[in-house]
Amino acid sequence: MHYGWVIVAACLVIGVCGYGTYYCFTLFYVHLVAEFGWSRSAISGVMSLGLVAYGLFALPMGWCADRFGPRRTVIVGGLFFGAGMALAGAVSELWQLNVLYGGLIAVGVGAVWSPLVSTVSRWFVARRGLALGLAVLGSGSGVFFIAPLAEFLIATAGWRLAYVWLGAISGGLIVLAAFFLVRDPAAHGSTPYGANADEIDSPAPDSGPGGRLSDFLTVPHFWRMTLSFGLWWFAGAIVYIQIAPFLVEKGFTTASAATYVTVFGAANCLGRIAFGWLSDRIGSVWSYRAAVLTCAAASSGFAAGEGTTAIAVIVGVLGFGVGGVSAQLTAVSVDLFGTRAAGAMMGTVLALMGILGAGGPLVSGYVFDAVQSYGPAFYGGGAVFLLALLLTVGLSARRG
Repeated sequence: MHYGWVIVAACLVIGVCGYGTYYCFTLFYVHLVAEFGWSRSAISGVMSLGLVAYGLFALPMGWCADRFGPRRTVIVGGLFFGAGMALAGAVSELWQLNVLYGGLIAVGVGAVWSPLVSTVSRWFVARRGLALGLAVLGSGSGVFFIAPLAEFLIATAGWRLAYVWLGAISGGLIVLAAFFLVRDPAAHGSTPYGANADEIDSPAPDSGPGGRLSDFLTVPHFWRMTLSFGLWWFAGAIVYIQIAPFLVEKGFTTASAATYVTVFGAANCLGRIAFGWLSDRIGSVWSYRAAVLTCAAASSGFAAGEGTTAIAVIVGVLGFGVGGVSAQLTAVSVDLFGTRAAGAMMGTVLALMGILGAGGPLVSGYVFDAVQSYGPAFYGGGAVFLLALLLTVGLSARRG
């Protein structure tokens, strides 16, 4: 078996533990409101700060992966992440939660995206779309695995001990899986999967003479691509953070909401595989467009939907679309700009995405405080998804 698939499996484990635990914040949301009486906008602001910090830390983490290798980078990130999550179980003031999600936890999550996707991109030429789809599967499917565990721990041990246990489990597994990461195939005595000699580490024409990050920043298509990603994440963050509170608003119990979050995670998992497979056949840009359009329709449908069956279907479609987009972010970037500075490039993309995406939870929290409903926020999210889709016009012509 080509070692590239071992890399993919390690990335899957890291993503499940990191993102699965991170996005379980939606399950802690209502318990934090009940215990401390904080406003929805204040608690949503915690995640908004976390998304900004997570994006900003992704840039140095991507650089560290290029410079020191993904193994060391992710090990350090896993230790920070596990410690931050465990300490969240001891908070008593809102500023403490902000410090953790904007500090230790953000560093950890920043280490489980750009170092991983840049590494997988280097290990694959053929089936890169599928490999990336599987590698980032954990960032969506993690909720499928971690949400039931988190809900069980909250119900049996309370939300504080649940944070401690999740920090210990997720941090430990991230560190363990990181030992299987190798930056370049050459360091393992191998070549990228499906590569010819002239394809190894070859940048796309648009990446400039040296494939340096500074070259990307002068290309207008880089900014159009990144703005599209950022707007998608603005609306996507609303989904990830407010899905459980909105389900409770619709009359579901917290346990039922956790079940629907699990459905969302399972569909997210399928979307990453399906759109990764589709990317290898119709191109990453067209696959990205199809996934964004799915998100737009499902977000509006979720706002309007009522009844258990309808909600289950809509949540599934929403997860499928969100997962599909997540699988294409790196594929589109690498198709357009190559792999030579992939870690730093994806760190930069994620930093800009984090700044834009942070507005989603914050705005949706203010919307709820103003009208006592998340419905308008999900309708608005649908419109933002469509705007992200419009920004992709012309990007396919730049595909390498």
